[in-house]
Amino acid sequence: MGFRVYYLHGLGSSCESTKATLVRELVEGRGGEFVCFHFEYLKGGSRPWEVLEFLRARVSWDAPFALVGSSMGAYSWLDYLVNLSEVFEVSNFRKAVLITPPTTLFDNLEKWNPLFGRERVFLRYGEDYALVYRTLVRLMHWDLKFANYRLLTLARPKVVSVVAKRDEVVNNGPIYELKRVACGLRLYELDDGHQLKNRLGELRAVLERELGEAFSR
Repeated sequence: MGFRVYYLHGLGSSCESTKATLVRELVEGRGGEFVCFHFEYLKGGSRPWEVLEFLRARVSWDAPFALVGSSMGAYSWLDYLVNLSEVFEVSNFRKAVLITPPTTLFDNLEKWNPLFGRERVFLRYGEDYALVYRTLVRLMHWDLKFANYRLLTLARPKVVSVVAKRDEVVNNGPIYELKRVACGLRLYELDDGHQLKNRLGELRAVLERELGEAFSR
């Protein structure tokens, strides 16, 4: 039976990005199907709860599959795993590989002044995020409500995380705290910035190892 790998890229990225292409090559090289969903998270009106419903409707459990996400894509897969935790009991679900995963968007509210927009949680991608106050409050509620669950999900046996040691976009502090107390945490630490552009060879080796393990059965 064939297998699928569902990929979610990060904010400001695409299904043709370096990481997406890397995953595609590895998957198709093993005879699997690479499925990448295009989205501009929170830019075109897609809120976390809307993305969750989108994924719920499109990720099939009828064949062996894995989830791979980068940055905001990893955040979305964490939401998916938290809200559909029964997937962990599905034998066809083999693995989730989360690259530089944020477990919460609002790790530091000083990054974003919602009234004046001088500082933005999404850094370079925040120019046109004109969220109305009500939507902002709902987003913050969603983000904080599931933050601990997202973090704890990283310690699940089928979940693997790749963090950048010099990440200036994602706060790795909670993940390192989890590492201190969770012996089962599967964590790769690459010595680079958020995009991992200087460690793509190492990232490829991680993905090759993890996907090979997931679909060797």
